Amino acid sequence: MIVPATPDSIRSAAEQLRSGAVVAIPTETVYGLACAIDAPEAIRRVFELKGRPSDNPLIVHVASLEQALTLADVADHDIVRRLGSALWPGPLTIVVRRSGLVSDAVTAGLDTVALRMPDHPVTREIILQAGVPLAAPSANLSGRPSPTRAEHVEADLRGAVMVVDAGPCTYGLESTVVRVLGTQVVILRQGALSAATIESALGTMSVRAASASDEVHRSPGTRHRHYAPNVPVVLCDSPEQIGATIEAHPSERMLVLCSADAIAALPGVPTRELSASSLFDEFRRAEALQVDRIVVLCDDNVRTDAALLNRLQRAAETSHAS
Repeated sequence: MIVPATPDSIRSAAEQLRSGAVVAIPTETVYGLACAIDAPEAIRRVFELKGRPSDNPLIVHVASLEQALTLADVADHDIVRRLGSALWPGPLTIVVRRSGLVSDAVTAGLDTVALRMPDHPVTREIILQAGVPLAAPSANLSGRPSPTRAEHVEADLRGAVMVVDAGPCTYGLESTVVRVLGTQVVILRQGALSAATIESALGTMSVRAASASDEVHRSPGTRHRHYAPNVPVVLCDSPEQIGATIEAHPSERMLVLCSADAIAALPGVPTRELSASSLFDEFRRAEALQVDRIVVLCDDNVRTDAALLNRLQRAAETSHAS
């Protein structure tokens, strides 16, 4: 059931969460499927509703830096303070060693917890009124494109939970997940906050992408198939490759996604403008149009956006035109 975000619906959502229910809530990144971190049955229900693998940890959402500190091991408080003070509220998730207040059910048995303070007034008000941090993965079926509108949640979960509707998400892409190793901030999952923005805010700390030895599995959303629509996604490097793909499948209905700069290079081809914030919305639009194939032009605008390229590659049927 979708309900507009009003003082009454926010109060109702908080009451339901306090009582052990699961509620879909808006954030600035994507809609989340939320439950109280101290409600074991609700946590189990989140995994069940999504069809989420049990080894995939959940992000814990907080309303304040002080609340985040209660969930982190004392040894990592300085990390939480430094990154949180510089980049929260916002689309940044920080992986730190957990305190005793966080259960194995939330962390998939890991000794670390993923923490985030959303930059959305409705989200933070719900957390404040609930009086407890909220574990909240994206409010979609596991593997599907993340929901950036309340209608996406309703379509995937078929009315199983209350959905607080605050309109389209600002970023339309999940948070960036980082972990501090020594003096480096390691990006475990690319997301809405760029490496350049993180580095600029932190000054003396360098930022790098994770390598195979950096335990990427400590980040939610990194070990299983994600972000894929029920339509094959094909990535092309040039307009010529797109033309060849269309010619190779003359009976198929295709939708081409490309940056605004590339639309002029594809005359006569049905195109939609692509950006990181519109990607999941476009995937779901293509499904509704019942196209046979989504073809994406990966020009420089796409290739230089690490988070967008990551989501495209993980959603794609193949990494090149076929």
